[in-house]
Amino acid sequence: MKDIYELFNDMDLDLSEFQEVEGDELERARVKKMVREKIARSNSGGLKKRKRSTALAVAAAIVILTAGIGGLGMAFPAYAKEVPVIGDIFRFLNGGRSGVYDLYTKSALDIDMVKADNGIEVTLNQGVYDGKTLSLTYTIKTAEDFGENPHLNSNLDVDFAEGTAGSEGLKKVSPGVYVGQSNYTFFSEKENRDTISFRWSVSGLTNIDEELGEEERKPTACRLNYSVSLKALDYKVLDVAENRDVAQQVAISLKRLSATPINTILYYAEEVPGDLADSVQMVWEIKDDLGNVYAYNENGGQGRISGEMLKMEYVLTFNHLDPQAKILFITPTLKLVHTQGGGVTIAENGEETPLVYKGLPAGIASGEWTMKQVRIDISSLQ
Repeated sequence: MKDIYELFNDMDLDLSEFQEVEGDELERARVKKMVREKIARSNSGGLKKRKRSTALAVAAAIVILTAGIGGLGMAFPAYAKEVPVIGDIFRFLNGGRSGVYDLYTKSALDIDMVKADNGIEVTLNQGVYDGKTLSLTYTIKTAEDFGENPHLNSNLDVDFAEGTAGSEGLKKVSPGVYVGQSNYTFFSEKENRDTISFRWSVSGLTNIDEELGEEERKPTACRLNYSVSLKALDYKVLDVAENRDVAQQVAISLKRLSATPINTILYYAEEVPGDLADSVQMVWEIKDDLGNVYAYNENGGQGRISGEMLKMEYVLTFNHLDPQAKILFITPTLKLVHTQGGGVTIAENGEETPLVYKGLPAGIASGEWTMKQVRIDISSLQ
């Protein structure tokens, strides 16, 4: 079912910037959507503020700790083939440009589950699981118009994850028809898995257009539940030799690479003093011996506070390796910035906490430091 991936070509994506969190439920929903869209704008070398939860210390565009879902129903025939053919949905998170998602369409597995409730019909179209990150695409058909960029109230639950980081994009195609993609990166003791069984639920849709009043922006509730199992893509794992480097008290260590037919996953560790945690941004240059430069997306991380240090494990996803390349060169650049913005963390019980940012500590200046380049022999991954 390729049609759904042809829905975003040449779309002009006007994605919102971060804004401060306010107290009401609608504002929190709006901020969560904006943060998700912010990470969706990422391209190679792009900067995104990272949010940290001190409870589980999961850092991503937004932190999602999933709970159990019941009442899973039957699927109905998909209507998605009725949608006109106009582009590749997996390029949506790159603003219509080629990049990390170039090969996803060919490897996506059909799900084609349709549920409807209270005038909202959602088709869970396809999914790709690379052993670490699950990417889902879906089509929404509504009885009423929900504006250009509505907020989808959705939740994903898996049995093994200690925490889940993710991003989401949703775009209007025509009156009453929307398409979207959600990515979920899972953190657990076992890093890669050969299959995944998950429950995905949708509890409502909200028109959050700025010109609407508060009464008009109330969510339309629905109860849609999906239960799915997917096989992971084949992958090879390569451990990276000791390569720890330190700049401005921030330590970076590359741990391993996982290569699949559609992408490459980099696992790395970061140690940062607690008073600098909200000011750290990492930018990566990833290239090979043939001169290829690889676009990447940040997929969040998990960790813990140890004394005055925050110790994190992060995940980057970048393009599939050139099969002729033998050496990969990875260069991290540390940036210390004066933090600002908004967002929320979500605890396991559903409680939401606004993220509060502080400026750099006294005596610490903002700036940029290029760290040691790591040279990796990738012959075994080809």
